[in-house]
Amino acid sequence: MINNRFKIVKQIGEGRSKVFLCRDKDFGGKEVAVKFLPSKVSDEELALFRDEYFILQKLEHPNVVKAFEIGAAVKVDPDSPIESGSNFISLEYFDSIELSKYEFLHNEEKLKEILKQICSVLYYLHQSNYIYYDLKPENILVSSNSETPHIKLIDLGLAEFLPDKKEHIIKGTAQYIAPELLKQEPHDHRVDLYSLGILLDEILHGHLPFDTADELSIYKAQVERDFDFPESSDFSSQLIETVKKLLTKDPAERYLNSLQVLYDLDIECDARTYRNFIPAKVFSGRQDLVNILTAYVNDKNSSEVFTIKGFDGAGRSSLISRMYEELQNAILINNTQGISGIDLVRYVIKRLVFSERVFPNLIDEQKELIISFLDKSGKNFVDELHSVLSIITSKSKFIILIDDYNLFDQFAKDMIAEMIPIPVTTTLCCTTAVFLSFFIAGNEFGH
Repeated sequence: MINNRFKIVKQIGEGRSKVFLCRDKDFGGKEVAVKFLPSKVSDEELALFRDEYFILQKLEHPNVVKAFEIGAAVKVDPDSPIESGSNFISLEYFDSIELSKYEFLHNEEKLKEILKQICSVLYYLHQSNYIYYDLKPENILVSSNSETPHIKLIDLGLAEFLPDKKEHIIKGTAQYIAPELLKQEPHDHRVDLYSLGILLDEILHGHLPFDTADELSIYKAQVERDFDFPESSDFSSQLIETVKKLLTKDPAERYLNSLQVLYDLDIECDARTYRNFIPAKVFSGRQDLVNILTAYVNDKNSSEVFTIKGFDGAGRSSLISRMYEELQNAILINNTQGISGIDLVRYVIKRLVFSERVFPNLIDEQKELIISFLDKSGKNFVDELHSVLSIITSKSKFIILIDDYNLFDQFAKDMIAEMIPIPVTTTLCCTTAVFLSFFIAGNEFGH
């Protein structure tokens, strides 16, 4: 068990981090994929991990895996394969296999359906000003229990929004990196289209074009060597010609965007596909509010309660998300799973306790007392709430952000309102929420 919440079922992936299928005790045993970063990594690796979570939070596309929470494994069972202190991201669980293991890749109709979805999600990312940088079979999952394949793009750790054109950093997996990136030349989203060409070439031939483990040799080949294409193939000449154009060394001679790939392959897009092309929302015009709230957070003498209000669609949640992204010691509470009553209050307390800002600061006796408290219900839970909060806040400083507090049920609102009078050094930011030294955002706030 991780944080008295995630029960590990099995490992389902491994790369720069390990991914496990888990059951989430807080939400009725719901199956989720939890991605764990090792406990001892560089600051750069940790920053990339955080960036991946916040990028996933901004994206809404059926072919991009959803992210729920980011946190740290602060309490792990002795026999757990996870190290205490490992950061994690909880994600939607997608029953699937890696693209390279999909048994129908040589069925061109099924391959075209997969390609339609890959091109759709690439177009969405590129329209949203993101470059993916790491397109490869390992990062494309295909549903394993459906006659019509459905794909999800995962691992956006290298993805970047509006890359700095002055910085020419080589990033990605050697076999899939575009020549202009290797030559440290200015580049754009067409580096992803080159990676798509490598991926398809691998399917055509059954192996990678530059079959060597020496990265320098691969880099040299990507820049200088031409590709070999079979004179006869199980695949159509139409598909082979498309791959040739994707693999052009000069990006100006490649496709301009992924929709042109679909056009050349006579793959039609329906209305539902077109709806998914709407670019991701961007945070704009609210930096003044971020500056105000940040100044408040940094004022250690302030105990003012902040609320953020507005109509639906006014951008309250976007503002809270930006604050969460910028504040390293923040804890975000949002009730996206729809729980209520004492279960919701218990979830809020657990989010506070099982964080790297609180749990390591508690002594064993306090940990046991709080864990025992979390198993209680009814009057005993309410009676002991204040003493537990006093323990949590006595030696720990953190910021709480509560999103959509106005959607909480009345019992949960009353319990959160009970927390406010306690003399804490906490800051609570909410999109409709509350706290002493907190920000609250929402349509209404009745405290």
